Amino acid sequence: MPRARRRSMAAVAAVVLVTGLATALAGCSSDAPETDPGSSVTPAAEVAGLRVEVRQGRFDVPDGVLVVSFANEGDESVTVERAEVRSPALEPGMERTRPFDLAPGDRLDVRMPLTASVCDARPDTVVAVEFHADGGSDGGTMPATAVLVPTDPYDTMARIADRDCLAESVAAAATIVLPERLRTAGSGTDARAVIDVRVEPAASGDAAVTIDRVLGTTLIGSESGGAWPVGLAVEAGDAVAGIELPVRPARCDAHAIADDKRGTILPFELATSDGRAGVLELASGDALKADLYAYYAERCGLD
Repeated sequence: MPRARRRSMAAVAAVVLVTGLATALAGCSSDAPETDPGSSVTPAAEVAGLRVEVRQGRFDVPDGVLVVSFANEGDESVTVERAEVRSPALEPGMERTRPFDLAPGDRLDVRMPLTASVCDARPDTVVAVEFHADGGSDGGTMPATAVLVPTDPYDTMARIADRDCLAESVAAAATIVLPERLRTAGSGTDARAVIDVRVEPAASGDAAVTIDRVLGTTLIGSESGGAWPVGLAVEAGDAVAGIELPVRPARCDAHAIADDKRGTILPFELATSDGRAGVLELASGDALKADLYAYYAERCGLD
């Protein structure tokens, strides 16, 4: 593309889109961002072919990472100088300042550490970008600025808010602590084991939590099969309580240990007194994880 055309396109984009950046982000805390052509938020298809998607893979969840996927569906190369994720449901600070190039048809997944959730705020999300079309940064023009509404095919933003705010509500009532080591008895295929969980109520306050059950994983389940029923209600100020989870392998397969990624993450199904409910996942520490693998192998006769 001739340089004069690049400059003209960037200048028009800057005039049309910079105003949208300020007005859209100022209003996104109360209403969902609009995407019609007359609104202040720019449809992705009208911004140099850029499209944006947000999601999380199963390994991104425990790492506290949001995947922001940028795709160039236009006919010109695009250089994204800066990108920032903004949502009323997240504290500010999620941005990438290192430029990257997208040729036509290219896609790039950018992983951004999640900031803290803001509970009871709508998880509406926009991605503010500064960019040059057709590598226009050598033309001496300022980068165009746009606010894009990402697609969210798996309701990732809502799930992040629900998960984080549930954890906050649980913490106001009690701390659930997995043991450092697995309690075992017997040997070989007759070996038996128990995960001794401690529930430490908050010292004061009016928060409460009910732990309904602990779900089985791909690696382990209850001795009687499936989930562990619990039915424990705890209020702030209560005495410390214990939960015993007798463990047996969910299956006996050497590949289950070799390929395991989430089998030692325990899902607690619970509800809090402020109306939140869901699953709180607690990861085993290194020693407990090693104990569970060793127990699985011994009871299954895989040694």
